[in-house]
Amino acid sequence: MRRRSKAVAASATLIAATIAVILLLATLQTALTSEATRREQNPSYIGGQPTVQAGLNKSVTANNLTFRVTLVMNSNEPEARHVWDTYRTNTYIPLNPISGSTYVIINASVANALNRNVTFSYSDIVLVGNDGRSYYANYAEGTANCNATINSGELKAGDSCAVYIAFSVPNDVAPGKIVYTASKPAIVVNLA
Repeated sequence: MRRRSKAVAASATLIAATIAVILLLATLQTALTSEATRREQNPSYIGGQPTVQAGLNKSVTANNLTFRVTLVMNSNEPEARHVWDTYRTNTYIPLNPISGSTYVIINASVANALNRNVTFSYSDIVLVGNDGRSYYANYAEGTANCNATINSGELKAGDSCAVYIAFSVPNDVAPGKIVYTASKPAIVVNLA
């Protein structure tokens, strides 16, 4: 009976150790996969030529669009939460990103620079971090007029709007610049 108890205890210990090793390997695999996925999703930024340069709160017009970044904030700031709660139309859009990340939220004004309708998509706006990587927009919100523009993907002649755009970035990454890639030449707004 004693031998059997010792055998059961040894088996239980072996099973517990095996489960611990499996959990450790699964956690390590998830961590490695997450970092690999993040690097794949956020490649190093390679700027195209030519570009039009601007600074924060400076309007710049390139080809079909006048673009200005008026505000950059972290989603943890009370002002960001207030803005997001005010303009968010989709209650499923979270302001809390995945663990280890934060949202950088920009307020950009866009205006049609032509006398005809032009396309506009917030997904053409890229945040370049101080790590040199590209971060693509996760969400965009604005006033009713801007949400109509966001949904249609088009700015009518004479239209302008202010839009809030959220980018998920790792906690240790600061915003370096914003690039509107759809204009020719591309518009680069230096944030530093």
